Amino acid sequence: MTLNPTRPPRHPNGVLDVSTTPAALQPTAPRSDWWSPEVGAGLLSAVLGVGAVLLFGALGWPGGPYDCAEHGTCFCEAPRAGWIRQPVNTWTNLAPIALALVVGARGAWWKKERARRGQPSRALDLLGLLFPATLAFQGWGSMFFHASLKGWGHAIDALSMFAIAGLLAGTNLLRLGLVTPQKLIGGWIGVMALGLLVGLSSSDAVSALVFALFLTILGTEVRAASRGLTVDSRFFRLGLGFHVTGIAVWFLSLVEGQPLCAPDSWLQGHGLWHLTAGLAIAGFTEHAQRNVDQARRG
Repeated sequence: MTLNPTRPPRHPNGVLDVSTTPAALQPTAPRSDWWSPEVGAGLLSAVLGVGAVLLFGALGWPGGPYDCAEHGTCFCEAPRAGWIRQPVNTWTNLAPIALALVVGARGAWWKKERARRGQPSRALDLLGLLFPATLAFQGWGSMFFHASLKGWGHAIDALSMFAIAGLLAGTNLLRLGLVTPQKLIGGWIGVMALGLLVGLSSSDAVSALVFALFLTILGTEVRAASRGLTVDSRFFRLGLGFHVTGIAVWFLSLVEGQPLCAPDSWLQGHGLWHLTAGLAIAGFTEHAQRNVDQARRG
């Protein structure tokens, strides 16, 4: 096989032939992706968000309490004295924050892959920044509620869930050609505004509306696959498995008396939900990065 000094050699099926590729032309080692704007976006979101949680905790969490009895649950863990009212349910949100950095590193890799193919895209590069920042927001947004048990903390938690679910749904609409990148961002901002409004005014409706967004993600994914816009569904199926597992854990740990609810324990089922939710979103974002520009390549 003759080497082209400007383009790495490939097998007939299009896969990069690393065995005969000069070192200078081989893919960059994955660790270099950790030093990237995408990882920086997730890290900045995490630092600002967790910093704000600690600041408001130091100020004594001003504002009215969230009425656990009125709303049916505060997700099992018994409130404790101090800055962090539910420490297990609060600190387990470090899992999605850590996963956000992994998502950022993957976003950096996909950006380099598009550049290598000669198909750069500012819109997809923007998604590569938004995915890790928003997943980190999911983590520290939930922290606000569990650390404070305040009504406005619950609204921030709702906002973070609408943010990540809305971004994933919008990405699928982009894949289907139903929205432009500009309309995706506009619609995403609108979904977040709705989430904040619902969180402040009708918190009991939050779970139902987030579930509706999840059904939108699932329905648009099925449609994209039927149109041949999905080249690899492994990570979507992996994310779906984590999500379904997480939903089961969520229900089984909701209130005292259920199998995974022990209010005074340092092992909380709802904390496991935070981990499974983070893993599900990480799987969904990897799936989106792998498939979002399939139409451009086709």
